Amino acid sequence: MSSNGTLSGRTILITRTDEGNISEREKLENLGATVRELPTIELGPPTDTSLIDKAIKEVSSFDWIVFTSTNGVKTFFARLGVQERGCIKAKFACVGPLTQNAVIAQGFDVSLVPKEFLTKCLGMEMVQKCNLQGAKVLLARSENANPEIALILRNAGAIVVEAPVYKASSLKRIDPIGRELLKEVTDITLTSPSTVDGLLSNFSAEVLNSINVKVHCIGPVTADRAISAGLKVSSTAKVHTIDGLIDTIENIGD
Repeated sequence: MSSNGTLSGRTILITRTDEGNISEREKLENLGATVRELPTIELGPPTDTSLIDKAIKEVSSFDWIVFTSTNGVKTFFARLGVQERGCIKAKFACVGPLTQNAVIAQGFDVSLVPKEFLTKCLGMEMVQKCNLQGAKVLLARSENANPEIALILRNAGAIVVEAPVYKASSLKRIDPIGRELLKEVTDITLTSPSTVDGLLSNFSAEVLNSINVKVHCIGPVTADRAISAGLKVSSTAKVHTIDGLIDTIENIGD
């Protein structure tokens, strides 16, 4: 950890899953920040697995497979058998570069990544750049996901199959002694609406707003959830990635 980096003197609470926190922690510590982890979400199988199991059996019939997170990629391919993997004929569309890299790591090319890394923008660019009339599109993502992209694609004539591959649930971990953690925290990062919900299952908005802590959101969807839940948001990243989030924290100062 650098003691004279741009984030030296800051103590940042990160709120993703245990696995997701690893890369964010490393990036922040390399800039001199002290990092505290509070995983606020846990991932599990979807409530109804029949939808994704049916989609996998019919995977050769899809023209597009759409991923909106690396978690969607990992859980989808973990569920695929060798035979089904070989039957994939679809093009892949991904919400951003990390999701794209996760698909490439599985041995497949990605045909479309939007200029702005938002699910809504992914849907809009698919409509603008592709003829979706009659195209069969698989949305393999969280069962808690915003339905907006499905509506965008259906309005363009696509046959959309929504098949959740995982479920994100709030994770309550803080006991009364653990609340001492907040006394040293200067900043909190939120990377999805689920992390907002998970954070607020541990601390109330009133408590968080009453202390001198800055709340940073990875994008407008996350910020909207935080604001609607009563949180004061200090910044929203213009580039909706972990790197973009960290750049924003650096630029607004302490």
